[in-house]
Amino acid sequence: MIYRLKYFFLLSLIISLFSLPASAIDPTWEVNMGSVFDNREGDEKMNDAKTFFFVTIAPEIGLKFTSNDRIAGGAVWTQPLENGVKNSKIMPTLYYRHESDSWKFSMGLFPRTQLREPLPGFLWCDSLAYFQRNIRGALVQYNHQKGFFDAYIDWRGMQSETTREAFNIVFHGEWRPKSKTFLIGSHVMMNHLARRVNSPENEKVVDNFVVNPFVGLDLSHNTSLDSLILKVGGVVAMERNRADNVGWRIPGGVWMDIVAEWKFLGIKNSLYAGGKLFPEYGLLGTELYQGEPFYRSSFYNRTDVYARILKNKYMNLEAQLNFNFAKNNFIFYQRLILDIHIGNFTGDSRHARQYR
Repeated sequence: MIYRLKYFFLLSLIISLFSLPASAIDPTWEVNMGSVFDNREGDEKMNDAKTFFFVTIAPEIGLKFTSNDRIAGGAVWTQPLENGVKNSKIMPTLYYRHESDSWKFSMGLFPRTQLREPLPGFLWCDSLAYFQRNIRGALVQYNHQKGFFDAYIDWRGMQSETTREAFNIVFHGEWRPKSKTFLIGSHVMMNHLARRVNSPENEKVVDNFVVNPFVGLDLSHNTSLDSLILKVGGVVAMERNRADNVGWRIPGGVWMDIVAEWKFLGIKNSLYAGGKLFPEYGLLGTELYQGEPFYRSSFYNRTDVYARILKNKYMNLEAQLNFNFAKNNFIFYQRLILDIHIGNFTGDSRHARQYR
């Protein structure tokens, strides 16, 4: 009860600020609603065969106090489709947002959809996207007609006797130096997992880095397709668990991503081959690694076939078939994904889809 009263008090405080002079404050509001059906069938060596079926609603109200600055608050309610609410989850949203033509900045608990693009599978996985809609930290963004740059810190765990301190810092950017066709870019992540308070001696800090430089071609203007983008690069992970004497592990390999879309149909294929990027997944699991668990294999290919059933400026309803092939492992997802966004604030365009 006290837990829910905190959010009621927070929303009441923000609403009371609307009594300020109208010339100084412009109220904003938005409501995001989503629902996912995700049925997973196949081998369970690397990921569980299970079904997700839930609905999420995330209302926000805000105050725009200059042409470039606003604050907003609300909550994210995730509710499995079941009788009762015992497995529901409510998380706060509360942040400051600055926007100019080139630079954007957020700080607090803010929607992950503010990112320019969703992260690749070796950095971020479907199930986390379902239940961690907000970034907990700060985000800096630069936008230019030739490219963009995002950098953020996501604080995943506050140190206590039961929780290890955990955060990751991510850089993501793309640049098209001479034309709209050729592009270069990179993902860089530092992932930190520290000890608990009064932890046992065998629990030590884990350092984890991932670097992914890539080049690509955007052939959307050279074919009859609406979109055709190819990216090729390397992925190198550098990891050290200070609890052992192994030192740095440096697995790496080749990564290729291709997306083709025509009208309401699309196909995306992501391929990785090389060393096992998550060497200690069996010990640390999702406490450290945020990517798809298939990347603990030396080979992983994911093919997504999708169709946009309904699409307009407010909503997108999409059906997907996802084929996951890893070494000695296959699992098949059937997904139906609904995204709805309404509100009176349009300055902060939501680039990244809610669910990848």
